[in-house]
Amino acid sequence: MKKHRIFLWLILLFMLSITAFFIFEKRQQQDRKIEERQTQEEARSSILNSKVPITDKVGSFVWLYAYKKDTSQNWMYIRSQLKIAKKSDLRYVVLPIVFKKEYIKSGKFDYSEFDRVIKQVRKEKLKPIIVFSADNVKDVSAYRSHSGKVIQKYENLMKDAVIRYKDNGIVWQMWNEPNSLFWFNQSEDGNNRKLVHAWIGMEKNLYHFIRKNDPNSIFLGGALAGNYSDSKNTIKLALNDGLASTADAIANHPYISSVEPNKGAPENLLVLNSRNILVSLTNSKNIEAVKKIPLVTTEMGYSMGKTHHGIWSEGDQANYLARSIFILDMLHQPIISLYSLVDEGNGSGQWGMYRGNAPDYAAKQSGELITQLLSNLEGYRLSYRVNQYLNQDFVLLYIKTGQHKRYVCWTTGTNHQVEIANQKVTLSQTPQIVYEK
Repeated sequence: MKKHRIFLWLILLFMLSITAFFIFEKRQQQDRKIEERQTQEEARSSILNSKVPITDKVGSFVWLYAYKKDTSQNWMYIRSQLKIAKKSDLRYVVLPIVFKKEYIKSGKFDYSEFDRVIKQVRKEKLKPIIVFSADNVKDVSAYRSHSGKVIQKYENLMKDAVIRYKDNGIVWQMWNEPNSLFWFNQSEDGNNRKLVHAWIGMEKNLYHFIRKNDPNSIFLGGALAGNYSDSKNTIKLALNDGLASTADAIANHPYISSVEPNKGAPENLLVLNSRNILVSLTNSKNIEAVKKIPLVTTEMGYSMGKTHHGIWSEGDQANYLARSIFILDMLHQPIISLYSLVDEGNGSGQWGMYRGNAPDYAAKQSGELITQLLSNLEGYRLSYRVNQYLNQDFVLLYIKTGQHKRYVCWTTGTNHQVEIANQKVTLSQTPQIVYEK
């Protein structure tokens, strides 16, 4: 009888031990999941930290389809651009995956060339932003009668890309300019509630898919054409359909028309692309998300060729592009990418910082100015705008731990002299750096 009781106690002790082990193991798993989620959140937050140095924010668009696929000429074109991006002290490159008909076989995109692109990007230590679009006339027609089927087709292709390139430090971006003709050629202005709801649905699905399959990366929603003021009707529809709740940040392309003050100078962004506009367009249900979500720029540029935005001289292009970087930094944007890196392959607009053909690109004034500014601000972050000067004068203090202060300064008016850091400085429309002595 005594042995029987001892045996029962041993069984009970064993069962308690097993139970305790499983409780401990489950708790450990929960703790690991919590720690893993925290690590993922920290990784995403670091990408969208607006207080990082200016040299960790700036990038440019790189077109990949100027010549026939998989030819030595097209690869030289791509590779030369990536080398120029690195040489220009850029951090990001926006890389389009365009679902062209000739790239798709049996419902799958041929990634052979893009695999080489990603490998070269990593070699140059650049950060890739991938944006999606399509070029298929048949799907433009099919969308009118079978929109759901067309959208599903491209969602599947986009998800394939996420799986293929996960864990590569990719910044994923929404379908390019869905509030324009890029959305299957359906609307020029994008002010159609049904169309907006359709691309918001795609955005929601892609956001959740990326969060599950590439959780250390971020997803940029929107990728909207136009500054907030120009696109306010579409943006209002999108915001009130949950745009700010299905992305880690909202991206847009805030091009400015030359009819705006000072021939479309980038200082107009302080009004035309202000978060206040987004807040004013948002209903009470979504307003808190809109107030908090980071805002980024993945295209911004000035053309030397005639476009519907206007036309600018080479000098104005240089000044305005460079000033765009600092104005968007003032707006606390963690990613600031320009359009475009080179003229070659990017239409007749002459948007690029470099002219000529690969591999012999030559810097325009914009390429020289932006490279010079960024190379001398390596590791420096914006502290504040010094407010003791005229409204037309911009004097921005940049700081770096253990280093002397540096001031980036210019004026939107005529040349005149001011005192900065105990030095007499002539301000012009070209940004310059004043070094504290």
